[in-house]
Amino acid sequence: VTNPPIDPFREKVVMSLQCPIGPEANILQPNAKQVHRLWLRQPVISISDLEVLKHTSHRGWSSHVLDTTFPASAGASGLVSKLQTICEEAEKASFKHQILILSDRLAGPDRVPISSLLTLGAIHHHLIETRNRMKVALVVESGEVREVHHVCVLLGYGADAICPYLALELASSLRDQGVLDCNLTDEVIFQNYAQAMQTGISK
Repeated sequence: VTNPPIDPFREKVVMSLQCPIGPEANILQPNAKQVHRLWLRQPVISISDLEVLKHTSHRGWSSHVLDTTFPASAGASGLVSKLQTICEEAEKASFKHQILILSDRLAGPDRVPISSLLTLGAIHHHLIETRNRMKVALVVESGEVREVHHVCVLLGYGADAICPYLALELASSLRDQGVLDCNLTDEVIFQNYAQAMQTGISK
């Protein structure tokens, strides 16, 4: 927080939302590895961008998808059990993969999605405690992310990048139904959404 507050429009030359993601080198031992990371122009990524990350081989990296849903039949106790399991899975994956993707894509009538904020916070702190957080990027693929506030809170809780897939798919569906301009492509829809998010985050 600055006083007076920074005006993100007049002083955009000194503000940036670029996000370097991936393994971080020791800042106390400067070397070339510190810049060998994947740079995103801003933290909100499209569905196609996420697919690229899921299949990346950049610098020999690989990704691992963590399912953040649990069986509805497990009841409330299934939530705690799943959180413990997913933290252990994330720790194990951090030794082999450089990008961990927290996804609730498997949510449905029989599978309950855990809050992305809850799973992100649990995994983020578990990896810190096991000294593995600097080895990986945490990417959130969530259907509950819609607003600027959602994105900001996830970033504050440790997310490196966020894919609000349901919001983007909803916009595409509205276009197909004629509610939105039929000439809008998926890329234009994403760019408009991402620009709105960037403006909100900067403010």
